[in-house]
Amino acid sequence: MSVKIGEAQSMGAPESERITPDDRQETLEVIGGVVVQDHGRVEIGDKTTWTLSFSKADWQKIKSYWTSRTIVNVQDEGGEIFAARVIVKSWQRMSRFPDHIKADLELWRL
Repeated sequence: MSVKIGEAQSMGAPESERITPDDRQETLEVIGGVVVQDHGRVEIGDKTTWTLSFSKADWQKIKSYWTSRTIVNVQDEGGEIFAARVIVKSWQRMSRFPDHIKADLELWRL
């Protein structure tokens, strides 16, 4: 399986995936105890982190979304589609395939 980010298609499934939920609750220390401040869970604030490989052409699309701050539709392995902003955390050329890029991406769900 692969994922689709805007018009860019990954070369396979994410090597790693981490979803960080936007859970807006915290504890506040007060004299004599603790108070919980809870503003709920906001799904559109979730962040997804993937390590993906791309062809050179698709990598150029990913870089374009990142530099132009374009919001794109993302389709994950399960077929779920969501709008997100693409953040590139790092990338490297693949040793045996110099025209292919492996990148660590963070997707901010909007």
